[in-house]
Formats: sequence, structure tokens, C-alpha cells
Amino acid sequence: MRDDFEFYCPTKIFYRTDSILCVGKIVRDYGFKRVYIVSGKSGVKLNILSDVEKSFIDNKIEFKDHIGIDYNPDISSVLEMKKECLDFKPEMILAIGGGSIIDASKLLAHLYFYTGNPLDFNKNVVKPIHALKIATILTLSASGSEMSSSCVISDRKTGFKGGFNSETNYPLFSIINPKYTYSVSKIQTSYGLVDMFSHSFERFYSSSSEIEPCDSLSLAIMKSIVNVSDRVLKKSDDYQARRAMMLLGSLSHNGIGEFGKRKRFVVHKAEHYLSGKYPSLAHGQGIALLLDKFLILNRENKEIYKKTLLLGKECFSLNDCSFDDVVSSLLSWLDSLDIKRDFSSLPEKIKKEDIEKAYQMLKI
Repeated sequence: MRDDFEFYCPTKIFYRTDSILCVGKIVRDYGFKRVYIVSGKSGVKLNILSDVEKSFIDNKIEFKDHIGIDYNPDISSVLEMKKECLDFKPEMILAIGGGSIIDASKLLAHLYFYTGNPLDFNKNVVKPIHALKIATILTLSASGSEMSSSCVISDRKTGFKGGFNSETNYPLFSIINPKYTYSVSKIQTSYGLVDMFSHSFERFYSSSSEIEPCDSLSLAIMKSIVNVSDRVLKKSDDYQARRAMMLLGSLSHNGIGEFGKRKRFVVHKAEHYLSGKYPSLAHGQGIALLLDKFLILNRENKEIYKKTLLLGKECFSLNDCSFDDVVSSLLSWLDSLDIKRDFSSLPEKIKKEDIEKAYQMLKI
């Protein structure tokens, strides 16, 4: 394997308790005067949208709202927004919400300039040249999309779900405030914890050099996620725990965990296959059903085996552990979250052949 790699992460983070009130000034300082705002229910429920609108008015910024993007966003929603954008002609897009809203906004930013098949980017048929600038106000910590180069979208008509990575996907800036996550349900918080854990998990299990510094970073991030999860779920307004969770969500997916490596995301690929065919399956829930299977199915891989023992020691504080001990510890942590632990418990009736195909995709 050639030892060549690149790293780039230009997103600026604004971590301020008054950041919503000054968002208009932030946008104005970047030189933008027309903004298309994409939001879900959380942006309205938390009054973030109204505060953003006031800040924009105070700073003489024109804006247009689009409310209602759902989880596992469908390409039809993006195309609906594209029509509005072509009429409004924004200079940037502001996404208020979690990964679904941010990812829909990222694709919208590309489709604004593109007249071909709207799924070409996500199917990796073409590579983007440019896109509208986007910014985010994060209300759900999970996907890390507020600081990542990735964008995932679904086409429910065909059962497709896939992502693409590009420098044009990085938000210009993201606003983070732990208090915006206080109202997130326990189950959605659990999905988020699993998702951010998996981002470091997949990078850790990507092939490494003999001495790989970023593997230690990934282990530290996973350990911190495991350690903070209990506090996050027990008390929704635990500021310190929520602060840690939000920072970990960004750290797990901003690329630092693959610094010097080539990432291999087979768990995500398998989950996208499932939630593409079954759109009501939450991403974090699907991931939770595949993490232990990835270890078990790749047990004979020497590097995977060795890394699993290291995962047990560094993440779950196991001494002289066996491979099975680590798998058990991972399952115990997952059991502590508000998630289902087997496919038969899901409200979605997922066909056995689809589960088996997802398992096959986990094998290295």
C-alpha cells in the first residue's frame, strides 16, 4: 500500500452561548446577504428559527425558509428545495438541525449548479466542482456532518441510499450549543451516540501502519463516548455531558481519525443498504445491529483480531481480555442505550435475505 494521504478540514466552529443572536453578524462578516434556511421541527420547537430570522433582519440579510426535512432525507425533498432556490437565488444555505437536514442541504448546495441526474454525486458518477456555501446550527449530535466532507441521501422509490465525500461538502462554519440538544429524546440521543462511536470505530478498524498515531485518537474518542453516555441519558440537561457529546460527535467525523490512513466504512455501507430499502430504520439503530457482527465475521483477520483486543483494553478497560470479552463489552454498552438489540425486535419487518446481504457486506 502506498503511504500517501491528504487531510483538509476547513470548517470553523463557533462555540458560543449567544451564537444564535450573532449569527446574522457572522453571515454578514462573510459577505453574504441572501440566505436560504433549511430546518426541521427542532429548529421551530426550540425557537432557533425565529431567533435566526430576527438576527438576519437586524443585519439586513434577506432570507427564505424551508421547514420540514425528515430523517433519512429523500431526494424528492432536495429537488423541491432546488426549485425554491433557483427562484430565490441565495448566496449561501443555513441548515438548522441534525445530520439529515445538513446532508440534504449539502446536496442542495451542489444541485443548485447541476442539471444532470440529482443522484449522480451520491452514486459517484460525477465529482463536484463547486457548490453554494453552507453553514449549520447543530441541534442533534450524531452524524458529525457539521464538520465533515460527507453527504448521504436516499431515493425511496428505488431503495437507494449512499454518500459521497468532497471538499465542497465542508460547511463554511457551524454553530454549536449543548443546550440545543436538551429536548432531544432519549432514543434519538442513543442513536446519536452509536453513530458517532461508529465513525471512530470504522476509522480505527481501517488498515494501519505499524505505528499509527490516529488509532490512539480514535480509541480515546470511543472511550469518551462510552464514558459520557450514561450521564447524557440519565439527565438531558447535564451541560457538561452534553458539551462533551457534541464535541465528540464533531471529532469522530471531521477526518482527524483517518489522518495518515485510508478509511474503510463497511459497517456504514451495510447500514445504508438496509435503511435504503427500509427508510423507517434509523441510521443509529441499524449501526447498533451491525457493530458486533463486523467483529465476529472478521475474527480470522489478524489485524482485526489484534485491534479488537486493543479496543477492549483502551475503550472498555479490560485487562488480559479475550476476543469474546471485547464483543461482550461492546454489546453490554449497546444494551445500556435506548435501542433494540436484534432485528426481530424492530417495528420494521426486514427480510432475512436483506439481513444476510448486509452481513456479507461487513466482511473484509
